[in-house]
Amino acid sequence: MPPPEAESIKSLLNVASIIALIFGILLIIIGLITVTVIIGIIPLINGIVDILIYIKLKEIIDLIDQGRYREAKSKTLVWMIVGFILGGLIIGIIILVAYLKYDELIRRASLAAPPPPPPPA
Repeated sequence: MPPPEAESIKSLLNVASIIALIFGILLIIIGLITVTVIIGIIPLINGIVDILIYIKLKEIIDLIDQGRYREAKSKTLVWMIVGFILGGLIIGIIILVAYLKYDELIRRASLAAPPPPPPPA
């Protein structure tokens, strides 16, 4: 059974990924409609980044399901920064809250891990 912190992080990442998907689709549509104007390229790029954030957050959720919390935390940091810069403030804040919960999850997982076997004699 996964720790409750893992479920909390997964829930936050799911919310962020859904918002990223919605924003991504909307921004791509807006970008395609206004692509003839230079300003139309910016929403198109941001929409593509939001779709990429959606895909990467699903991969991070898979890492959490596999119990690879440290790797998930490092990948979350990268996509949190990208989310703040190109994905949108809401997405970045939700991913930041999830990122802050990793320390307790990693601490609890390390306490629950069995001790390493003694070295061979």
